[in-house]
Amino acid sequence: MKYSLRATSIIESMIVLLVVVTGITWVYWLLVSSQKLADSTSNRIEAIQIARDWLEAFINIRDTNWELYGADYENCWNVLDYELTCIGNVWGTSYIQHDTNEGFKIYRDSENKFRLALWTYWPWDSYADDSYRNEFAIRKESIDGFYTQSGWIIYWVGTEPFYTRELNVDYIDSSWNLVWSDQYTNDSVKVTVLVQWSDRAKQETQKLEMSTILTNWKAKK
Repeated sequence: MKYSLRATSIIESMIVLLVVVTGITWVYWLLVSSQKLADSTSNRIEAIQIARDWLEAFINIRDTNWELYGADYENCWNVLDYELTCIGNVWGTSYIQHDTNEGFKIYRDSENKFRLALWTYWPWDSYADDSYRNEFAIRKESIDGFYTQSGWIIYWVGTEPFYTRELNVDYIDSSWNLVWSDQYTNDSVKVTVLVQWSDRAKQETQKLEMSTILTNWKAKK
């Protein structure tokens, strides 16, 4: 029996070609997957910074109230929009609070103070809803680069990834159980920031929540 050297060479060439193509495909897939993972990780790190930025901003609001109204820490630590009427008056003053289907945005005003803006949305609103994304979209200030919403001197920084950020405030009692939101004179609040975004690494919406407990400890001194 005679063997065809030409046939053997063709088979060997096909095997070599298959190995080469498989190797190139695998390397390409590995590079693409690595890039997606790097992008996804980078986006999540940025989301953490965005969430942390707002927790610090809320702490700044509380501390500013302490500075402005040192005469009455009890009634003024959580006052909304820095209202002077809080001194000695727990009633007739607007306090930081929210109800179901409401969320806060934070911006800086012309006096460089952090302020809260309350926005009401329907139960079915979500990141997939245009109105929700428009209201809670993250923008970057053109001067110092801080993230903000509904601020004055802002510009869009791009749409990939596209972040939204929402803040909620719940008052808690001494046993850390949630109480009715109108009991806003309690000395502890749970502040929760929800950041959502989309990126090319994953199809579904990405979410990150960050919470902290703030207390009116100066009223206890």
